[in-house]
Amino acid sequence: MPAADRSRFRHGRRSRPPKNFGSMKKLIVLGLVALTAFSCVSTKKFNSMKAEALRLEGELTASKSRLEDMGALNDKLTAEKMQLIADTTRLSNDLKECKKRYKQLLADGSAESARMLRELEDKEMALNDRVRRVAELEGMLKSREEAIDAIRRKVTDALTGFEGKGLSISIRNGNVYVSMDDKLLFRSGSFEIDPNGARAVRDLAEVLAQNADINVMVEGHTDDVPYRPNGQLKDNLDLSAKRATTVVRLLLENKGIDPNRIIAAGRGESLPVDPAKTSEARAKNRRTEIILTPKLDELMQLMEKQ
Repeated sequence: MPAADRSRFRHGRRSRPPKNFGSMKKLIVLGLVALTAFSCVSTKKFNSMKAEALRLEGELTASKSRLEDMGALNDKLTAEKMQLIADTTRLSNDLKECKKRYKQLLADGSAESARMLRELEDKEMALNDRVRRVAELEGMLKSREEAIDAIRRKVTDALTGFEGKGLSISIRNGNVYVSMDDKLLFRSGSFEIDPNGARAVRDLAEVLAQNADINVMVEGHTDDVPYRPNGQLKDNLDLSAKRATTVVRLLLENKGIDPNRIIAAGRGESLPVDPAKTSEARAKNRRTEIILTPKLDELMQLMEKQ
């Protein structure tokens, strides 16, 4: 051992720590602080997502009820129309029979003639009332069909460049459906909208802003492949609801659209268009549907009068 080292050893002196030891301590402390902050942010984000999921669940329940009511209304109107037509035919035949009997009784000059005349007048009034109601219902239903077809034409004109590229437009159950595949809107497992899909949504928003008599429901759909939970989403239902909300927010960037006209709903994997367990079927099922419905205020008022 060199003399200088032996001297230091004898006097109890230890070698000093490296010069960067203090810097290392600072880095460790900063790392612990960062981890704590990240945990807080993740917890806040999770709570926010959970609250939004509860809100979307409420909207989904309301939207399901509304669609069921619309379907029931359409069925009720059609059934009443058929019943009115049958009643009209029956009353028309009764009227003819009464006229025949009336003519036979006129020659008798009996009191029966007066009774038959009153009966004839009552039946004629009832028949006229039925005819009027049938005409009203037919007019309302025709107006609704024309409104739906007009919506389809306007949407088709606005989205011509996207048809056949992951977008389709159809009429189902008295509503116009704009269906967008995932390849147009979202990457797998993501709720961030693709720029090309965003253009299609904004073009549709222009049509909706110019037609305030259209109600809108945006439905998110997924395939049946289980979603791997992360800090933001739990399952396919969460993913579909988040995607529907993303589309609604993009539509509402157009200030000409009243937010009260739009509902977001997450359907998850519950409504597949193709139940097969193939990659082609699953690709069809991963979609976002924008359902457009003309307002039915006049039809609802007519139903309330019945």
